[in-house]
Amino acid sequence: MPKPVSRIVEARRRAAHAKRAAVALAAAGFLAVALLAKASHPARAHGTSGGQSASQSTTQQSGGSSFGFGSGSVEPSDGSQPGVQSSVS
Repeated sequence: MPKPVSRIVEARRRAAHAKRAAVALAAAGFLAVALLAKASHPARAHGTSGGQSASQSTTQQSGGSSFGFGSGSVEPSDGSQPGVQSSVS
């Protein structure tokens, strides 16, 4: 006749099984999150060739349109000097 297993031994066996299952589930979850993060990374280029620089890309996107940013000046358009007042108290 087989020796009866104590309740403590059986509980330890169940706890060990639960720990193994938890570790396996955590590893699978970590792997899934890592793969999703890699797939959705914003620096990942979709449909572009790797050898194209940013200036070439901008030039090609403009396509000869007449839109421009002007001279880049930050002064008022009427030519007047802005009035700056400062006081220290």
